[in-house]
Amino acid sequence: MTNIYHLNTGQKAVVKNVSANEVIRQRLLDMGLLPNCEVIKERTALGGDPVWIRVGNVQLALRRNEAEAVTVEVA
Repeated sequence: MTNIYHLNTGQKAVVKNVSANEVIRQRLLDMGLLPNCEVIKERTALGGDPVWIRVGNVQLALRRNEAEAVTVEVA
């Protein structure tokens, strides 16, 4: 188990848990980061923030703290 931030570029994973404060957690869930959905880490900015991921057909940009709040299992 790891988090989205620590995935390698191009790596697929399955969301297991979103553990952030109430507001950020709800925002991530609303964006589609639901338990058991598959995500792919597409790239990371040079400074490490933000991180771009793909959930289905949607590309999302997450701040580092948001990406670290999503626990995933590598597929």
